[in-house]
Parts: sequence; C-alpha cells; structure tokens
Amino acid sequence: MERLGAWLCALLLLNLILLGSPLPQTETTFKVGAWGDDASRGNSGVQAQIQTHIYNSIPGTLNYFWVGDDLADGSFIQFGYSLEPGTYCLKGASIGGKFSCSGSTERIQSDDARWQWQYWPNRFKSDYYYGIGPSGSAGTNGTWHFYTIVPNPSNSWRFMFDGGIVSNSSFLVSQSTDPVFMVAEGSANANASTTLGPVKFQQLSYFNGMSWNSVDSLVALSYCGTSVACFANSYGAMAIGPNILLAGSSVPKSADGSLLWTSGNIALKIKVHPGAVFFVTSILGTNEYSGNAEINVPRGMFAYVSISDTVTNTPGILGLIGGRDQFQGWSGDVSSRNLTVRLLMNSNKTLTADWTTDASIPLIVLAVSSIALLTLIILMARRRTHATKPKP
Repeated sequence: MERLGAWLCALLLLNLILLGSPLPQTETTFKVGAWGDDASRGNSGVQAQIQTHIYNSIPGTLNYFWVGDDLADGSFIQFGYSLEPGTYCLKGASIGGKFSCSGSTERIQSDDARWQWQYWPNRFKSDYYYGIGPSGSAGTNGTWHFYTIVPNPSNSWRFMFDGGIVSNSSFLVSQSTDPVFMVAEGSANANASTTLGPVKFQQLSYFNGMSWNSVDSLVALSYCGTSVACFANSYGAMAIGPNILLAGSSVPKSADGSLLWTSGNIALKIKVHPGAVFFVTSILGTNEYSGNAEINVPRGMFAYVSISDTVTNTPGILGLIGGRDQFQGWSGDVSSRNLTVRLLMNSNKTLTADWTTDASIPLIVLAVSSIALLTLIILMARRRTHATKPKP
C-alpha cells in the first residue's frame, strides 16, 4: 500500500510537470518593443499586425510576440503568438500558485507557432489565465496577421485573429491606464535562447469605444528585470517605417522611453510675461524658455508646461517704480490655475499665462512723491512771498 501511495504521488507530480502552464511573466523575462502615443491612453481595445517568424526555440523557454494593455483596474491583457516547446494544457490558470486546466493537453514542437492570450488580474502579481491555439494557428512563416483584443457584447474581452473570433473571456472590460504597446518577450534564465525573433509589428491601433485609430508616435520599451542573463543577450527595437517596428535579436538597442517614430510634429505656442521663465517637458526632454516661445512636440504625445517665475516686474515705468505682476493661471487650449498644465498634442495649440498687476508699491511711491512735491511747492511759495514782502 505504501508503494502504491508513493507511485500515485510520483504519477501526480509527473502529470503536473507534463501538463504545465505556459511560463508566467516574472522578473526573469526581458521585453523589447514600443508604446503607442499618449492619445491611446484610456482605450478599450488594442490591435496590431504581427509577422509570423518561425524558428527552432529551446524547450523550457518562452518566445512571445504580442500586443497588450495595462488596464485601469490594475489588470493586464495581451494577445499574440508564441514559440514555447513542451507539453501544455491549452487553456488554464495559475492562481495562488495552483495550476488548473480547463482544456485539452498537447505537445508543442519547437517550431510550432500558435496564438496565445494571457490575462493577469493584477499585473504586479503572478496569478494569470491563458489560452493557446491549435497547431500552426499563427500561420505560416513570413505571413502577416491581425491580433485584436476588443470588448464583446457581454462587456468582457474578445480575442480575434484576422478578424475572426478565436476565444472569449469572462473578464470584465476596463479602460487602459497606459498607452497600447507591442512587445517581443523572452525568458531570461541560464538556459535562455540567444534567439528572439526578430519579429516585425505594424499598424498598432487602439479602440476608443467607437472607432479604431492608428497611433501617431512610437516610444521605445525595454525591460530586463533583475536577471544577469538577460543583460548578457542583445535584444533591441527600432522603427523601420511609419508605425512599423522590428524587435528582438540583432536589432539595435534604443533607450527606454526614447522616441522611435512620429507621423509629424505639432506646434505649441506659449505666451508668457516678458522675462518670465518656464519649462516644457515632452518625450523629447525638458527645456527652459523665457518670454514667448513656439515648441514642436511629436503628434499624439503629452506636453507639460510649468511656470517658474510667478512674480515679475511690471513692464514699463510702473515696473521701474516697484510694480509687480502676479501669475494667475493659464488660458487658451487649457484653462487652469495650476503652475503646471498638460496638453495632448493632437492639433496645434496655444497657451497663455495670465497675470494681474500689484500697483500698491507704485501708488505709495506716487503718493509720497506727490506729497513731497506739494510740500516743496508750498515751501517755495512761502519763500517767494517772504522775499517780495515790503519791509516796514
């Protein structure tokens, strides 16, 4: 009986190993890719075309190419294709460290590209749900395919491949908190493959609740966790055309957060008190200005304008005698009394700093000067009268 019990325990352990779930995202994964523009924040759907690149991957490693969203409720959702050789349950979940399988189990070959979605209820924790498509479901080598995440009529997420529904979920829809993004991801451990694609992405778009919109800018995304192994590999991402990205092995590295591509620049005209200092921060960096300025900002990106001098001399004679102007707020395309304002640069915009003049000091100066002048006039008049008065 003891031997039977030991044998059953060993069989259970073997089944857990063979029927394992796909590798979760952890600090030992690397990611290279691109964020979309700031205009894509608050979206309720994401899609892009991804070109299938089939090659032999190493068992026990993850090669995953996807589009996704960080959602406002703290969750995270992604959809793309993977090369992940091993024996897996094709639909399941890992919750609290316990794996459950709700689909069939298959052995996936090293060159078998399949679509795969994942949903993480809390993107900062390790619980997740997933689904993997049938053999060859990501298409043949070199073909392009649309991967779409969009709400379905029951207000949960739908996963679509080339416009056809391949899976539905029961997870409630939440708008995104960050821009849409597309990523080449791989595991980064001692046995990690030195090959990650490279893979091409194009037409990154977002759903605003009514229509699909292509992003107007791409910003570099690069994450390497804490593993030394991922730093030893060379993975990068670069724009190779309008809204076209190449990411993975042997691709030049781009600094995280740097601008990769934009469809054009938008003019921001700022009118500020002569001599007053202000700062403008965008994806291009932070720059200092004085007085009026016109700045170009990549289309679809945020610009932050911050006034530094909130009190300055009044122009002209009034300023020479102590007149001071006090910053009151911003007007134009943004109305705010805050020192710093944010503008989404989806069209040419104008921003004006409004001021009020404190003339109390000049009035005092004028009053004192007037009294002094009047006193002087009276004294001079008295002297003149005294000088002309006949002597007795």
